[in-house]
Amino acid sequence: MPHKGDNSVTVTTCEDGPLLLRGPFELLTQDGRTIDPGRATVALCRCGRSASKPFCDGSHKATGFRAPSEPDEPVNGPVRTGDAPDGSGEAPDRAEDTRDRAGDAPDREKNASGGTAGR
Repeated sequence: MPHKGDNSVTVTTCEDGPLLLRGPFELLTQDGRTIDPGRATVALCRCGRSASKPFCDGSHKATGFRAPSEPDEPVNGPVRTGDAPDGSGEAPDRAEDTRDRAGDAPDREKNASGGTAGR
């Protein structure tokens, strides 16, 4: 929890709205160029409709964007520190998880490793 006078950055998720970024932050493009926010607290777009991305321009209100302030529960249950299969304490990136619900690798990977073609 941040305390007055410290240099921590906070990101606050606003229900049905933007992410509020407060504190001494640096905003960069994927190429490492600095984006000047023009202020100490900024609202970052979550709806994808802003005309001034990455900043929020209020478009979420007109488009009916809906998102809770709380995080979504992952499909495979909560990810906790220390859940990494290698014991590193780093949670796996769910976007890169190639297992299907039964824990098997997709057919394309089975085929690449000499398994049976198709199911």
